[in-house]
Amino acid sequence: MSETQEQIVWEGSQSQVLNFGIFISMGIVSILIIVISLLFFPFAAVLVVIPLIYMLIKWIVVRNHRYKVTTERIFYTTGIFSKKTEALELYRVRDVDMYEPFWQRLFKLGNVALTTSDKTSMNFLLKAVPNPGELMNNIRKNVEQRRDVKRVRGVEFLDDEDTVENLGQ
Repeated sequence: MSETQEQIVWEGSQSQVLNFGIFISMGIVSILIIVISLLFFPFAAVLVVIPLIYMLIKWIVVRNHRYKVTTERIFYTTGIFSKKTEALELYRVRDVDMYEPFWQRLFKLGNVALTTSDKTSMNFLLKAVPNPGELMNNIRKNVEQRRDVKRVRGVEFLDDEDTVENLGQ
């Protein structure tokens, strides 16, 4: 049985909408610094650099959270100077959920949460991604395909509370 070549399904990063509150608050702080420096302390205008640098750092951090979903794996890369990439095999995904917080829905964004059997990434979150419903369906479809190729099926064990008698209720 020949396997097809791994293809990219989706690639992107977290949205800067995550920084919206920081951008607004630091913008207000910058305006206040400028007003105070014009009214009282002209030399204080130099301090406007601090909130601007803070906004830049936050922008860079969010920009450097990269996701790549392929037909076989999900890659998550973080870091600015030193990079770290985690890979999650799709056949290990047990459940796929989508969360669309109100603020993100305004921008057609959402979060895709994966529950996995991977020891290092049991709960994996693709945060503030565009078209989360489409991405969730693509991931689910490719998870099933990978499981068929690998001949893997998930097995769930009952907890003490989930005895056979309790399941019928």
